Amino acid sequence: MPDDLMQTAMQPYLKLVQGNLGLLTKFSSSPEVVAQAAASAQSLLRQGQESAVGILYSNAFAQLAQGMLQNYAEFLTELGQAGMDLLGQGQAALLHQVQATSGQGVEEAPQPRERGVRRVA
Repeated sequence: MPDDLMQTAMQPYLKLVQGNLGLLTKFSSSPEVVAQAAASAQSLLRQGQESAVGILYSNAFAQLAQGMLQNYAEFLTELGQAGMDLLGQGQAALLHQVQATSGQGVEEAPQPRERGVRRVA
């Protein structure tokens, strides 16, 4: 069961990383970015800033930003769901423990002994 809990807790993080890596791969290999990188290869030091600004206003960058926002929204949704699942599993485990304990029988608490009253003469 601990492996299931760990897998449940890590699933949103793994999906987020995989989604973002896929988007970054798609972005870096998009025709716009490849063309922009090839065009600025000779004058990289001189035109680096202009090239970066050109990439920021490209359609590929807009798709990257939109995709990452969507990934983070899905991540937060799944993280909340995983948290709720963990709480449910914790409640179920606690209920199971209480039922197992109560099934064994509850020992009676010791009764207090009566003390004699001491009189002072």
